[in-house]
Amino acid sequence: MTRAAWLLAAVLFAAALPERSVEPLPCTASEGGAGLLCGVPLDLNRASPADLEALPGIGPARAAALVEARPFARVGDVLHVRGIGRATLRRVSDWVEVRP
Repeated sequence: MTRAAWLLAAVLFAAALPERSVEPLPCTASEGGAGLLCGVPLDLNRASPADLEALPGIGPARAAALVEARPFARVGDVLHVRGIGRATLRRVSDWVEVRP
């Protein structure tokens, strides 16, 4: 097989693969509109515990710990919160931010 034929086969194979993307979080809003999880990053300093629980790997205890540890200067500061490690930070980093 020639190089062009191999390249064409690779392109056709890649085109047949299903597209992978980050699964969107459910749309929720806390009372007062502190945060929306509809493609808009959630502000860690203003989000309600219910909004935080919608994040992957965050349950009621971690949400309460995050609320209690506020304010955060940057997203990486959540590593100082008990129960939040690097794996959890990686899971939520696409959906959170810290606004001034």
